Amino acid sequence: MDRHADAAADLRRTVLDTPGASDRAARRAALAAHDVPEPLAAYLGKVREASYRITDADVDGLLVAGLSEDAVFELTLAAALGAAGRRLDAGLRALREAG
Repeated sequence: MDRHADAAADLRRTVLDTPGASDRAARRAALAAHDVPEPLAAYLGKVREASYRITDADVDGLLVAGLSEDAVFELTLAAALGAAGRRLDAGLRALREAG
């Protein structure tokens, strides 16, 4: 992981800190998986736990609720990045404990 640490930090910084259609606080909440209002909470939960189950209807519901396609994309990225980071941390922790 160390050889990719800079690239991972750059990705995280880009997703969370650059200007976008969604505000930075919302992206940080999506990444951390807390303090996200409905209807986003249900959608982002699905992104984190069962992304293969996301349908057009899920996205359409967010668009009807007033989010733009760009905002949905940004929040999806943040939630997926958070979930990936938690899984990576758990895997590395398991390797350390096994070794």
